[in-house]
Amino acid sequence: MPPSVSSEHPAPAADTLSQREKIVFSVGGGLQQFGNTAPQYLANPIFNLALGMNPVHIGIVLAIARLWDAVSDPLVGNWSDNARTRWGRRRPFMVVGAILTGVSFAAMWWLPRDASQTFYFGYFLFTILSFFTGMTLFTVPWTALGIASAPGYGERTKLFAYVGVTHKIVGFTTGWLYPLCQLAAFQTVLDGAHIVGCVCGTLIIVICLIPALTLKEPPDTTAMQRQKPEPFLHAMKAVMSNRVLLIFSLACLVTMTSLYTVSSLGLYINIYHVFGGDKLAAATMMGIWGTLFNLLAMLSIPMMLWLSNRVGKHRAIMLSLGMVSISAVLKWVLYTPSLPYLQLATALLHAPGLAAYLILVNSMTADIVDYDELLTGRRREALIAAANGWITKMGISLSFIFAGLVLSVTGFDATLGNNQPAGTVLSMRLLFCAIPAFGTLTALLILSRYPLTRQRVEQIQAMLVRNRSAG
Repeated sequence: MPPSVSSEHPAPAADTLSQREKIVFSVGGGLQQFGNTAPQYLANPIFNLALGMNPVHIGIVLAIARLWDAVSDPLVGNWSDNARTRWGRRRPFMVVGAILTGVSFAAMWWLPRDASQTFYFGYFLFTILSFFTGMTLFTVPWTALGIASAPGYGERTKLFAYVGVTHKIVGFTTGWLYPLCQLAAFQTVLDGAHIVGCVCGTLIIVICLIPALTLKEPPDTTAMQRQKPEPFLHAMKAVMSNRVLLIFSLACLVTMTSLYTVSSLGLYINIYHVFGGDKLAAATMMGIWGTLFNLLAMLSIPMMLWLSNRVGKHRAIMLSLGMVSISAVLKWVLYTPSLPYLQLATALLHAPGLAAYLILVNSMTADIVDYDELLTGRRREALIAAANGWITKMGISLSFIFAGLVLSVTGFDATLGNNQPAGTVLSMRLLFCAIPAFGTLTALLILSRYPLTRQRVEQIQAMLVRNRSAG
């Protein structure tokens, strides 16, 4: 049974971070957003449409990469929590991660022409594994640094709202990566991928070194200084016995798996249903949709902060998932050849809903860190964040296999062009709507059992202060 908490309701803590520190920290969220979207956006257009690689094989590579990403997260989290270096527990990992991520992303798309399918499979697997290793080394300690730097219930949401803005700014670019590869300046799409990949890789290194080299880590408390290194398996056993974390992570797992499974179908539906085989028009529409999505998401962040402060994070995240579910259903009627731009209306609900969800996930993870400390007496910022990511990414890794299987089950064949088997496009459209709608509704049902309200979290924090003072 979790420890009981007192009935007192402490006043909200004042913000401990300046606006400059929040902005600098949020820069790291750019890598998080880019890494979660860019490889997937380019994988099918480059490897399937340009090089003819089997979409199931692409899905297997992406699944293995995400599986490795999931496994490596808690390893790095425990490593970072136990690290004691002159530069801190977080920043050394972030520097190495930024460099490795940028170099591997540039290499990922530097592909030779007319190589074998076996070569493409192995090359893609090696470079994307390197990419996600770098991502883990950067993002897990970076998230832990944010949790430790913003102790207040409301300040956590504010900090990760800044990150949400950075997510959306970066999101403006990822939707345009494939259209950029098709610019007339490049002889082929593959030539475009070479240049686009190198430019993006360089920007990753330069931008992510800013928070890694300039942010200061908050000083460890006396209790944390006395905290002895904890073996990985012992730490994971303790973390995975946390019922609140499991409820929360299961909801995240279902949500992200359902969204990632069908995310690549939007391009195919635009090509073969909305635009009658015109790949450039479809790619341009995807870029426009992505730009509008990120603009609306960014503009909705102040409203999300107001809503979270008004009703609490728990109710706010449930409302956001409801918006995403409704937008998924509406795609059935709004993706239509007669009015191609009508599909942009789906972003009106999907963008603010998903933006609020992603911001609140990080903020609520920080609350679970406090709850875990009350349960166990240990502070595990990186490992708690990584454990939630581990569970979620396990599902995402499976979703990439599901995505390839979904494409195959519909009967799609890239070599047939517009002459796809009867019912293929219809099957794509049905799955494009049904899977995310069902997934988000399931997550809503799971989150109805989440117990950490604002009052409960602030009571837990008051108890932690007393416990630390008592030694």
